[in-house]
Amino acid sequence: MSGNRVGIVGCGAMGLYTLKHFVDSPDPLHIHVFESAALPGCGMPYRDGMNADYMLCNAFSREIPPLTRTLAQWLKTQSPAELDEWELRPDDIDARAFYPRVLIGEFLSAEFEALCKAAETAGHRVQVHKSCRVANICVEQDAAALVVDSESGEQCIAVDTVVIATGHDWPTHPSIDEIELLSPWPYTQITQQQPGQIGILGSSLSAVDIVVALGHAHGEFIEQSGSVSWTPNEGAEALHVTMVSRNGIMPEGDFYYPFPYEPLVCITREAVAKEVQSDKPDLLNRVFQLLLDELDTADPAYLAHLGEDARTITGFASAYFKDRETRGGLKAVRDDLQEVRASMRRKETIAYRYALLRGHENVEIALPHLDDQEWEDFTEYLLPVFADCYAALPHLSIARILAMHEAGVLSIVASGDDASFTRSAAGQIQVAFDGQELVFDCMFDARGQSPAAVSALPFSSLTDILVEDSAPVLEPFKLALSVETTAQVYCLALPQVLERYPFSQGLPNCCELAAAAVSDALTTLKRISIQYTA
Repeated sequence: MSGNRVGIVGCGAMGLYTLKHFVDSPDPLHIHVFESAALPGCGMPYRDGMNADYMLCNAFSREIPPLTRTLAQWLKTQSPAELDEWELRPDDIDARAFYPRVLIGEFLSAEFEALCKAAETAGHRVQVHKSCRVANICVEQDAAALVVDSESGEQCIAVDTVVIATGHDWPTHPSIDEIELLSPWPYTQITQQQPGQIGILGSSLSAVDIVVALGHAHGEFIEQSGSVSWTPNEGAEALHVTMVSRNGIMPEGDFYYPFPYEPLVCITREAVAKEVQSDKPDLLNRVFQLLLDELDTADPAYLAHLGEDARTITGFASAYFKDRETRGGLKAVRDDLQEVRASMRRKETIAYRYALLRGHENVEIALPHLDDQEWEDFTEYLLPVFADCYAALPHLSIARILAMHEAGVLSIVASGDDASFTRSAAGQIQVAFDGQELVFDCMFDARGQSPAAVSALPFSSLTDILVEDSAPVLEPFKLALSVETTAQVYCLALPQVLERYPFSQGLPNCCELAAAAVSDALTTLKRISIQYTA
């Protein structure tokens, strides 16, 4: 035993980038990879069968961190016949393009295989355990024992380091006000619904996927000469889809900005880190002022247009969303599509959006250091703005949404904060707000992944020995345990990480967070290895 045994629990995107960083270790490791699905690497958001091939990823090609190669490089190795299956030609491959999530899943799975080969070449040993479930993690004095259920039965595998990299954890039966909703996963749960009054709770990325899936199931999108229209299938005339969200608005479209990124001026990583290290109170206010300074530098007229309330934490989100709310959700979407298309055509950035998009990445440095009241203020007043920026949509997704709206089968409503949900005697879902009532034959939950405490991890022997089972997991994501052990356990499970890292679902974020955990783990493993050698 030399302290070099690693177990990665879960091999979607987070587990894949965790593997990449371990493979970069100069010291030989024995790496066990555990994946519940038959195909490691892609993860649920990119897996065929869970997603339809027309559902687009909202990260463009070049934003996806390379593993052994970039997405564009991998695409260029595919044959014309394989590209044709995706309606692509070699000339279509572009680092600025958006691709279907299932295609990205194929890339991630191929890169998993390539990483395993690279690991063996580098002197590591990789054992892949597919179609199995880690049922428990038992921490002992000199190891962590992983209890693994598979088709061949139960086995116990000892490792020195565990990284829990389980991904999305969607409820099978989501609910609101004790009213059961439909899960959008797998996508066939959407496409099998009969035409009727269909509600969607939410209006962001998952909601767009649901709308587009219903459009494909009950009609046809006609895409030509840069425009998109939609016509219903015969017998689908009863279809009407309503997105129900608090503000009744959708994310804006992707716009042009340089890549590699141009540096920020005020809300830099160094400036935020300096505020974190300062002994002064009101960290959130100080970081927010850096953001305001960045916006004033990028577009001096922007905050003046929003009004004085926009210069306060409590007023910023209201001022930011007010224009879209006033114009109306889908009219604002149509206007925005024209603006972002012009931005791309002219290769001119939208300065205030760029400042917010990049600025939120550096604001995240401060989040683990906020006190409870500051965290509450951040989640209520600032997170909605950053989540909106983060969720920028591909233009084709927006065009499909508008096509269904123009066909008269899609609407969006603002329910406010006090909507109530009940079920009628006939089984329909009733949504009441502001004296109105909407009635749906069924309703999908598109609210996305919810955060969860570390105590919710499905490993009872591990959660029983946590020093703090309600504290958020912070970088480098190592769990504090109440027993003496040389084993180390890291938690990169998505619901738990989301508690204080709300933008951790994107592939760039997976790569960055995995790097932090692996760097810490390798430092400890090296120390353990030296002890064994001595």
